[in-house]
Amino acid sequence: MKITSLAPDPLICPLCGKPNSCVNLGAKDIHKTCWCNDPNIHFSNELLEQIPADKRRKACVCRACALAFMRKNTSPD
Repeated sequence: MKITSLAPDPLICPLCGKPNSCVNLGAKDIHKTCWCNDPNIHFSNELLEQIPADKRRKACVCRACALAFMRKNTSPD
């Protein structure tokens, strides 16, 4: 018997495993305004590279992980 992996849940953060609160995917409406459209939140390549390859472009990073990464990687003014 071969065990196959399940597709990633698009509503679960691929980094921490908690709900990502994606309004666009949750409502199945790409026209809704999601928290990820906040101009103060940046999704750098370094952050996106941390997503496991099998989950890239299949699940959104949550706000907590995005903000934690920004805090950790932003030098103080």
